[in-house]
Amino acid sequence: MSVARCANPECKTEFRRLGEGKLFVKTLKKATGPTGLMQRAAWLCNQCCENGFDLRFDLKQENFRLISRRKAA
Repeated sequence: MSVARCANPECKTEFRRLGEGKLFVKTLKKATGPTGLMQRAAWLCNQCCENGFDLRFDLKQENFRLISRRKAA
């Protein structure tokens, strides 16, 4: 996932600027690289956030996963 567009695969909203939607960043410790750290980032647009979507980080896949915060009826 990247911040080029909304992390919801059903949404085509493009990232324009900070302050719109919600940015998620996770720093991981890695053995490779000069600092031993790696970051993953993803972004959800305002509409997807308002419609009850959120992102959670999956440690096994080392990536963000889209979830729904809506309660089942």
